[in-house]
Amino acid sequence: MRPARLTAAAIVATTALFTLTGCFPFSGGDAESGPFPGESGSKVANKSLDALRGADSLTITGSVRDKGKPMKIDMAISKSGDCKGSMAVEGEGSFELIRNSQFVFLKADAAFYRTQLKDLPKEQADAALAQLAGHWVKTKASSPDSKELSALCDLDDLLKEFDKSSGAKKDGVVQVNGEYAQKVTTRTTDGTEDLYVATKGEPFLLKAVETGKDPSDVSFSGFNLPVDAASPTKDVVETDG
Repeated sequence: MRPARLTAAAIVATTALFTLTGCFPFSGGDAESGPFPGESGSKVANKSLDALRGADSLTITGSVRDKGKPMKIDMAISKSGDCKGSMAVEGEGSFELIRNSQFVFLKADAAFYRTQLKDLPKEQADAALAQLAGHWVKTKASSPDSKELSALCDLDDLLKEFDKSSGAKKDGVVQVNGEYAQKVTTRTTDGTEDLYVATKGEPFLLKAVETGKDPSDVSFSGFNLPVDAASPTKDVVETDG
């Protein structure tokens, strides 16, 4: 395995951030007043997903679980493919990532590389760690070795994972990071999912919280803002890719 390649498990966990589970309808109707009068909770939820798909860029922050292990993400992504941010999995290390039209840069800690290189003899793994850990590893954006990392920066592809909501219920207006949001709640097979939809301007999804076997708490912000994906100029390790 090439050191700059992200594990499939991390890709799956990241994609899971965008997957809305199947829902069971609540009893009772939605209120006719409020920021979305006459609209069902499901319609409000779906409007928020359409707004996300229409954004040129956004920032994702929060936590999910991958096979019981907490994963944290903080990533700004644009439709052009630029991205900048970080990810960390408990017990498996962390990394920073920058992707622009020309290159992909990965800066990972020793724990991350230990996970990636666990099948190598210790001497070889130690040599790779000495060269790569804590440094920006540079590959061409078009390189096959960058394919999986680049998948984290494909906004359109990630948003395709959203499912349409059904059986959702509006559950009052609250504040999320200083913005008023319509709370929309659905039941899942083993818990609940709360979506928080902006009440002013575009009805962007501001936050999604899921309880159950694999809980998650993810926020969305930075809609349509430029993503600073400038190439780092110091401490860069060149690769053949």
